[in-house]
Amino acid sequence: MKSHRLPFENRWTNNTHAWQWNCELDRLGVANVRAMFADHEAHHASQRTVIFDIPAGFVRDWLAFHDRRAARQQLLWRASVIALTLIAATAAVLGALRA
Repeated sequence: MKSHRLPFENRWTNNTHAWQWNCELDRLGVANVRAMFADHEAHHASQRTVIFDIPAGFVRDWLAFHDRRAARQQLLWRASVIALTLIAATAAVLGALRA
């Protein structure tokens, strides 16, 4: 079996379990996992596991990784929109000056 590497730091278990947990959380989706984690923290904080046998710390790290990735994507999107707006404004000003 091929060893997979998680895209975030894992201090909760070995690679095989971590990869299975990561795949299970990916299958559930960020929104569902976030809702399940919020419910866990509000009502069952004394339990060590959130979803099936996945520890709360692993779920927290997984959500933090996805939040950082979403923030990075949003930053790149905004930077590209700003750059394209500046290019369009520059072209408009140069076009107006030539006329």
